Amino acid sequence: MDQENIRENLWSHFFKSPKKYYNPYMYKLLDYPEYIIYDSKVMDSYKGKWNEFFKNDNPIYLEIGSGSGNFAQGMVARYPDRNHMALELRFKRLVLSARKVKRDKAQNALFLRRRGEEVLDFVAENEVDGIFVNFPDPWEENEKNRVVQESFFKILDVILKKGGIFYFKTDHDKYYQDILDLVDQLEGYEVIYCTNDLHNSEKAEQNIKTEFEQLFLCKHNKNINYIEIEKTK
Repeated sequence: MDQENIRENLWSHFFKSPKKYYNPYMYKLLDYPEYIIYDSKVMDSYKGKWNEFFKNDNPIYLEIGSGSGNFAQGMVARYPDRNHMALELRFKRLVLSARKVKRDKAQNALFLRRRGEEVLDFVAENEVDGIFVNFPDPWEENEKNRVVQESFFKILDVILKKGGIFYFKTDHDKYYQDILDLVDQLEGYEVIYCTNDLHNSEKAEQNIKTEFEQLFLCKHNKNINYIEIEKTK
């Protein structure tokens, strides 16, 4: 299919029927084919073979919810020997993320327009070495909608390698404590580091801030909670 037809039919990947107006950033996805995959069928075809996409055998790290890409940009620059895949749904955030890593000429970054709960469709057993979830919605009124809950660890059971690490950051104190309490009840996972004040901890210097983290710190004097959880089985 030529580029004109791809552009004309792009809406069909995201909507059930055509609309009168589209987010202009939807079309900008096409400007970054080396950094953005929006077609779920293409993603699914790489299941168990993501190293073929990156053209190396380096470890793969998965970020769920990339925002506008500050964290991903920092990670791929600091760890060129890792492949960083990030999930995001919003068109503008995907484009801004891709723009940042392209400007840096990164070879180890990829952004996927996909929901985190669908990860088993395109990531194979033991395919990732680490997973990042930064500042997810705490869903104070409906906690069953949280990204990180017991069902999330069932996904980690499959895709995260033994010895792999799940990294979690939140400004929500109860969410932080709930995760610690949950892991304490789970088999096969161990909290290897936690702090309720990341920016005043020994991990502060190596911390890569998200956009939210930077903006939040400018406006509020709020502690940031951080956990590292190892998969032990």
